[in-house]
Amino acid sequence: MHYNYFNYLQQPLNILPGIGESLAKYLKNLLHSNRFFDLCLHLPNKVEQINYSVDFYQQEKQLAVLSGVVQTHYLPQNSRQPHKIVCYGKNHYFNLVFFKIFPSQLKTMQIGQEIAVLGYVSKNTGSLEILHPIKVVPIKQMPFLPKTHLTYPLSAGIANQLIINKIQQILSKAPLDQLEWILPEIKQKNNWQGFYASIKSLHQPIAQTQIENSYWPARRRLAFDELLAWQLATLLTQQKLVVASKEITISNNNLVDNFIAQLPFELTTFQQQASKEISADILANKPMFRLLQGDVGSGKTVVAIISCLQAIACQKQVAVLVPTTILALQHFKYFSQLLKNCNIRIGLLISDSKKTAKQKLLQQLKNHELDLIIGTHALLEPEVIFCNLGLAVIDEQHRFGVLQRLTLAQKGNNIDLLLMSATPIPRSLMMAIYGDTAISSIKQKPMHRKKITTLLMSNKKIPELSQSLLGFLDKQEKVYWICPAIKTEEDSENTNFTNTILTSVQTRYEELSKIIPAKHLSILHGKLKDQEKDAIMLEFADIHSEKKILIATTVIEVGIDVSSATAIIIENAENFGLAQLHQLRGRVGRSDLPSFCILLYNQQQPKQRLQILKQSDDGFFIAEQDLKLRGSGEIIGTKQSGFPEFKIANLDVDYDLLELCHHQARQILANNQHEMWQIYQQLMVLFNYQNCLEYCQS
Repeated sequence: MHYNYFNYLQQPLNILPGIGESLAKYLKNLLHSNRFFDLCLHLPNKVEQINYSVDFYQQEKQLAVLSGVVQTHYLPQNSRQPHKIVCYGKNHYFNLVFFKIFPSQLKTMQIGQEIAVLGYVSKNTGSLEILHPIKVVPIKQMPFLPKTHLTYPLSAGIANQLIINKIQQILSKAPLDQLEWILPEIKQKNNWQGFYASIKSLHQPIAQTQIENSYWPARRRLAFDELLAWQLATLLTQQKLVVASKEITISNNNLVDNFIAQLPFELTTFQQQASKEISADILANKPMFRLLQGDVGSGKTVVAIISCLQAIACQKQVAVLVPTTILALQHFKYFSQLLKNCNIRIGLLISDSKKTAKQKLLQQLKNHELDLIIGTHALLEPEVIFCNLGLAVIDEQHRFGVLQRLTLAQKGNNIDLLLMSATPIPRSLMMAIYGDTAISSIKQKPMHRKKITTLLMSNKKIPELSQSLLGFLDKQEKVYWICPAIKTEEDSENTNFTNTILTSVQTRYEELSKIIPAKHLSILHGKLKDQEKDAIMLEFADIHSEKKILIATTVIEVGIDVSSATAIIIENAENFGLAQLHQLRGRVGRSDLPSFCILLYNQQQPKQRLQILKQSDDGFFIAEQDLKLRGSGEIIGTKQSGFPEFKIANLDVDYDLLELCHHQARQILANNQHEMWQIYQQLMVLFNYQNCLEYCQS
């Protein structure tokens, strides 16, 4: 049967046999999409050798294949008892135990049938037993059983064997067309296979070391594909946004100057320079595409307000997009406070907005009865219509993808776009990601910003440190305690770079609750629902709340302002990148009170790297050091450092590929009438950038 492999990979998972409506929903929750290709990119995290010749009396609970004849079925007498099947193999009996068994399984295990069983063999009261076998087949199919067993990341409602079976079904069809976009010389130089062969290799590892090898050719090949698609989408969008022209009409020449004059503090030199650069772009006849980056506490928000006022002075509306409800509330409060004497009409739109208030707000927006609106992803909804959107400010820009920026940009006509990032990124890396994007940098902190004292401690000091928290409670001060994992190492929200045992928030909560009353403790991590996270953070931020110590993973938001928080303790600090540690440190030091950052380490060698944080609070210097360490093989941790999250690519180890992809993407876009342009478009669609293509071709 002839078919197009691109179209084949685009098919929905629910057309596969055995995938009904319920399973399709569970798979979408796991993969965040529902195509064949998305399942192909779901990588195994464990591979085990299957033993076909086991000395059962020497070793217990190992993955093996047993063969034998079905002797007896023992049916359960009540719902708590299992269905037990007794089989006789070579010189031994073994039991198959099912607490849930299906009719289709019973057909393959009728009395007298000779079968082969794959599963974990253990001893139970002296008998060999396999609890819930992985696979049961007629003895004739034994030679076709695998030599290795893969384990995949799972979520509720999804079994590991389902993932294995469906991936095998998808990959069983070899492509009749050669779907390829990488130049032959690049493949040859890197020892990469073709696109289909690389996908197949991802699901045929022969050893755990292969999965854990960041430079596994199959993974690197697909990482290149993903980064190339991202670079094409980013650069294509940038081209589309800046080629148009816009009309400028200034109605209030003094709005910006009057605002700056009434500020209760003086702008730093870098704030002044950034404000001038952005204002010049807003007043130009070409749309702005500019990144405003600044260190923690450098005063980016004030510069953003000045930028908003410049657009409002040109009779434009402004949208400020932020990733979380708590950050939206915080911005709304700060903007309202600083703009109270400027006669600016400000609105707030979040997912929790009441229906009546929301409808009124949307009408005001449509009628230009609002000058500025601050909101979360709710701003991207189709029902949000502006009268004359002229500027979109995207805070924590790395939390929003290319498509979300486009959605907001399409709500106006040739609007200006200002991206904001609290993570200083070295110029060399910035060029590799954004090319010639205009960048304004704030490299100086306001004079009133207090320096945070950074201390390095061995984890052996944790008992004493835990006791010291009582002193913070007495002073009504709040503390963050950061752990890299949720419950177990498998639940880690931060890649384990050092092979040390990672402390979980659950473990730390249990230990601290022996010293501190539970009413003062809160837990926060990424597996909670957004509404739960918002509620926990809002309660912790409330100065009158009894919650004084927040035990969290790195999910604590960049930019969250809790003025009463004066200490942050970070366990397994050697497992984090310097840039990420610097961002976490910025959660404290937001008042006149002395503030502390305590880095707990397990190993002596990484301690030398942590000294950089102790010696400097300059985010730009730290970012440069991060890049140097990366060049010598050091891992920096980019998960929350200003970059999108990818399915395959990992910028910690694929930085060299990013530069190569950026260079190739620029060449492709310089000649997009080339016969290969259609195949590059297919690449973008595979990695979910079809909306970007549609927008840029409109």
